[in-house]
Amino acid sequence: MTRTRNRSLATVLADSAVLDKPLPRKAAAADGAPPPSPLDNETARRMLEIAERLFAEHGVELVPLRQIVVEAGQRNRSALHYHFGSREALVSQLLNFRLAHINKVRNSYLDEVEAAGLAGDVRAIVEASISALADTIRDTPWGARYVQVLAQATFSPSLVNAELIDPDAMTGVLRARRMIAAALPGLPRKVLHHRQVWFNNSVVYSLAQWCRRKGALRGQPPVAELVDYCAAALTGPVGKPRAVPRARSRAE
Repeated sequence: MTRTRNRSLATVLADSAVLDKPLPRKAAAADGAPPPSPLDNETARRMLEIAERLFAEHGVELVPLRQIVVEAGQRNRSALHYHFGSREALVSQLLNFRLAHINKVRNSYLDEVEAAGLAGDVRAIVEASISALADTIRDTPWGARYVQVLAQATFSPSLVNAELIDPDAMTGVLRARRMIAAALPGLPRKVLHHRQVWFNNSVVYSLAQWCRRKGALRGQPPVAELVDYCAAALTGPVGKPRAVPRARSRAE
């Protein structure tokens, strides 16, 4: 399958040079048609949806792949390996499949921010970015499960450095980062980089925890409170580093 080379979640979210790079563009196939996907197959798509549910309920690393195959009604125990190849590849397909939807929503919301003349308003940018994920949790049957899988994948020892993410599925996240950077020109680059990474992580982990605590799609995610928290964190003053006193040796 021809596709853009994937990158690890850690690399995508922690790339301090992303503000200097053009947004990724997917290479067109020779005949102009989109590249084939394993998810064009009904069996593969069913296994992915079952894997998403089981991963969210029990953990990405704890669910036996055999259980996914069995619950998908497949007699051939190698069906999952045939369609996906490995646990990492299955998680990658899942994340990119769902990210495609969220990325479209996020870019649409950012379009609205720019159209309203609020491209320099950090809170408006943050609200657009968070709302894309929160609205997906509220409006789709899979959003709550997806964000729990995403949170696990960003912290899983076996997945954190795996090449899981298609950069084309992250254009909305990278666009929001650029807009925030442009709105905060006086913030030191290193400080801005750290705050952007912590912003993304805070949103994913907070919403995943909310979904775990509240259960599937009950109520509205706390968007306003999360937006207030993240906007304040991004725009807060830069403090002076504290001098750490040198520990005295016993000889002293």
